[in-house]
Amino acid sequence: MKQKSKNIALVVGLILVLLIAYQYAFAKTFTLQKEVDQLTLEKEKYMAAPVQLAALTKKEQQLDIILAKNNVEGNSLQHNLLKTLNGLSSTSNIKIIAFEEPHIYRDKTTKKGMTTYDFVLQGEYNALISVIYELEQQYSFGNIVQVNFEKKKDFRTRATYLQCRVLLQRLN
Repeated sequence: MKQKSKNIALVVGLILVLLIAYQYAFAKTFTLQKEVDQLTLEKEKYMAAPVQLAALTKKEQQLDIILAKNNVEGNSLQHNLLKTLNGLSSTSNIKIIAFEEPHIYRDKTTKKGMTTYDFVLQGEYNALISVIYELEQQYSFGNIVQVNFEKKKDFRTRATYLQCRVLLQRLN
């Protein structure tokens, strides 16, 4: 055999030995190394869980304080708004004449929405203004976008009264 043939056989033999070694030794080592890395990552996540739990508990307490400060309880904003209006109506000597179903608008491109609450109050001007002021300043239900005062007359009793239609808007 010539030297050139020996060199070619040596290179082919070396490549075959490397392929066989990779198949039986190196491939298993790489697989085990990936598994060890994955288990190490899971172990770190598991060890960090108590710290994350404590941070989330602290954040929940902070959010509860903020909600209590803004006088918001529960999940239903409509229910909270109606409950607040009932409380204010009893202290301010006003009446809730109508509380319409909220109008919900969703923008398809930005996926953001807006909810508008429409309600009608009846009473004296100063009482109505104070209720509107309290809704806007002390409670975080949204922004009052329109207030429409209207003087009406009941022809049967010949009494006049003041009604106020309020539109309160909240971004979702």
